Amino acid sequence: MSSRIRFGTDGWRSRVDADFSADNVRRVAKAITDYLISSKSPRKGIFIGYDGRGGSRNFAEACAEVLTTNGIESLIPPRPVPTPVAAFTAVKLSLQGSIMITASHNPPAYNGIKFIPHYGGPATTEITESIERMIPAEVPRYEGYGELERKGLISVLDPVEDYLSHIQRLLSVDELKIKVTVDPMHGVSSGIIDKVLSRLNAEVHVVRGNIDPLFGGSIPDPVPSNLNVLRSAVLGSGSALGLALDGDGDRLAAVTEKGTFLMANQLLPFIYLHMNEKRSLTGDAARTVATSHLLDAVATSHGRRVIEVPVGFKYIGTLLRERKVVVGGEESGGISLVIHIPEKDGIASALLVMESIVLSGASLHSIMEHIYERYGRFESARLDLRVDKLPDGSLREIESKIGDTILGKRVSGINRMDGLKIMLSDGSWLLFRRSGTENVVRVYAESSKRGDTDNLLEFGRLIVLSESQVGH
Repeated sequence: MSSRIRFGTDGWRSRVDADFSADNVRRVAKAITDYLISSKSPRKGIFIGYDGRGGSRNFAEACAEVLTTNGIESLIPPRPVPTPVAAFTAVKLSLQGSIMITASHNPPAYNGIKFIPHYGGPATTEITESIERMIPAEVPRYEGYGELERKGLISVLDPVEDYLSHIQRLLSVDELKIKVTVDPMHGVSSGIIDKVLSRLNAEVHVVRGNIDPLFGGSIPDPVPSNLNVLRSAVLGSGSALGLALDGDGDRLAAVTEKGTFLMANQLLPFIYLHMNEKRSLTGDAARTVATSHLLDAVATSHGRRVIEVPVGFKYIGTLLRERKVVVGGEESGGISLVIHIPEKDGIASALLVMESIVLSGASLHSIMEHIYERYGRFESARLDLRVDKLPDGSLREIESKIGDTILGKRVSGINRMDGLKIMLSDGSWLLFRRSGTENVVRVYAESSKRGDTDNLLEFGRLIVLSESQVGH
């Protein structure tokens, strides 16, 4: 009997040694095919991108076999490409959409498949639910890749140059003459981000710059614990900054010239402020419920608002498509702009960070310190707790244990948009979220002082422990 395939917030991911197989990919591809046929779109063709993981090219070919057998022309690149390149290509060529084979920032044992509709952003919940319902129980009929290619129904397309030309046009400067260290983390931005930076006359140093299916024994997630190589390279080379991208190039982290890590909680308001004050791109902003409120402080000072949405870039993407916000992002590293595609893009975000440095004439560290001086400190942190068992009503039970105060601070509000977010009277907050795909509870906290944030996380950890059995 075929396994049940469930989509998460951004497609279907699973372990290659479990159920992420070519046959199951073909089942998902058939559902995408049936969805596209039922939508009766006048657009034609699908771009099928893939990352550098083991087997990703073969999974992309399996998708092409099913789509093309059922009358939808497939375009496939000669090399692995970042997710934002796949998304951009759907828009550039007016395609029915793109498929991306990637597990993004997950360990190398995982892979995934996501459908990107014609508008070049994450599929909405309505679309993914439709596709999920259409997944057949059995492997669909298909012709072999070689035969379809010989018939001219599958074409090779390299979209990288068009993408690079587009993101260069996003800039208001012709050069980024900065010494920069880039860390693709052995992912698919290798050979792409360094190429565009070199064209912009940056002095580029690269670490972990070859595509490696095993990611050099690490995990391609740009969080501080995985970026010591980059930090050392920045400090050792005297670079003005360091830039790290995840396995499929849609998430960004940075390191200042002094070795301080900047994540999306800092980079999102950084880019929003830059676009407002240096680029005259004014408007509201969006963030997920788990993202720092530093963005709110910046927006409010400019007479703008921040729209808060559940976790998942699809909610940000919808606001960008509807032009309700000019910049949006999430704490896990994804940022995009209304002048770009409604999909998170680490490469485009990296260029805008560098543009801010060029236009200000100041260092990354000093710009960030100036932001803190203007808007205050917002110390954010997250804790992932793996549990063996978690009752369905666990968040209600957690809420029942919250009194009028937490650690001496008055509870000023409860937000149940996505999980349980507890707002405190001094502006600090604590968020509990259950993972939709694994036995994990994520605890987020933010306050103006690191010690207070750590205390809130510990408070949250103890509550989760009292409601569950924590895995070892």
